[in-house]
Amino acid sequence: MKINRLIIPILFFSLGISAQEKSNDLELITETIENYFYGYVERDGDRLHKAFDLDNGAMKLARKADDGTQYVANIPFKDLVPNWANKEKLSEAELKDCALKILSVDAVDGKIASAKISMKVGETTYIDILSMHKLSDQWKIVNKIFVVANN
Repeated sequence: MKINRLIIPILFFSLGISAQEKSNDLELITETIENYFYGYVERDGDRLHKAFDLDNGAMKLARKADDGTQYVANIPFKDLVPNWANKEKLSEAELKDCALKILSVDAVDGKIASAKISMKVGETTYIDILSMHKLSDQWKIVNKIFVVANN
């Protein structure tokens, strides 16, 4: 199975760490993002577990109350990731049409990072902003917000 992947030049800024550490962190951050993307489209729970902080992380989702007021719901990754892993598998044709673009990465001191990504899944393109933290020498997504792009 081949999934199209295009990584646009990544903006990577950091203070106080060496060029080698920056390069290594960028590779590990990219790996975390790819674990999220491929875990999601392939319904692979192991890859999703590698990407997300299941103990403390959450996705923020804009919702509308019955009275029409908007609010932000906090959905823990420990509840969300199993749902993603158990979704109906995509067909081979659908998988071939999936694409990940890492639009930007900004890391600070090799400890925290944010990334903006575009994920095309079927006819839908999601734009995500991911907050990441380096925990026990592994980058984990601790927060996620997204919008559906106008295609």
